[in-house]
Amino acid sequence: MIYVVTALPWEARPVIERYNLKRDDNCKFFPMFKGSNMCLIVSGIGKMASAIAAAYLLSGGNAGQDAAIVNIGVCGAVKQQYPIGTPVLIHKITDHETGRDYYSDILLEHPFAEGSVETHNQIVRREYIDSGQSRVCTDFVDMEASGFFQAASRFLSPHQIYVIKIIGDYLEVEEYDKNKITGLIARAMDDIHGFLEHVERYCRHDEPVFSDAEQQQLEDIKKRLRLTVTQGHQLAKLAAKYKLRTGKPLPDFSDIIVDEVKVKAEGRKAFEEIRRILAAE
Repeated sequence: MIYVVTALPWEARPVIERYNLKRDDNCKFFPMFKGSNMCLIVSGIGKMASAIAAAYLLSGGNAGQDAAIVNIGVCGAVKQQYPIGTPVLIHKITDHETGRDYYSDILLEHPFAEGSVETHNQIVRREYIDSGQSRVCTDFVDMEASGFFQAASRFLSPHQIYVIKIIGDYLEVEEYDKNKITGLIARAMDDIHGFLEHVERYCRHDEPVFSDAEQQQLEDIKKRLRLTVTQGHQLAKLAAKYKLRTGKPLPDFSDIIVDEVKVKAEGRKAFEEIRRILAAE
């Protein structure tokens, strides 16, 4: 099941139309729309509203390993690095008021630019940054992501939580243009649809990520390089990301690992080379 949270109805409209979602009149607290494998809720503006909506969606007890939740909406770009309308997959969220950071564990290949977003209680305008009244250390700003992610992470793991933002302005807009917002998200829907299909397949994936031979390969690497428990976990995570991202078997590391290392420094050097290879593709 894919759960979707949007702040505004005109952000939701392209998703509703793409997936032919129908209004659930039994939900009295939020506008909710359902399809065969998707449930969308319109939260209203603000991180508290988004957090409540996400918790409402996931608290029914049906959100397990085969579920994912996505926040879709517009954001403001601090720099003019990307054109208006560019969809961005957020890998880091900062709550402006608390200073806390949240990280989505992006394991899957995707067509988006990636970036960081800072969530504010109030609209951030260019003049505030230029005058020094407001300081932003991320690529984008919004008003929902941190509340959404904090609530969703109570129910799901970070690799099941995604934030997709479409650049709506460069922090100079005075008021929302409903038709413009709907149009921007509608134009990004092909990429969003393809990614959500990928997410859905991944969430339904019943087969183990590693074959028996690959699992043995990882165990041999840990032993030969004398990796710590933490390094072993890092290796497994990097290897899983590599397989999910590329769809390829694990590389052959036999030219890096010849014999069991005798000195930990040698193990660290070989481990860093393996990390580099797994992260490169």
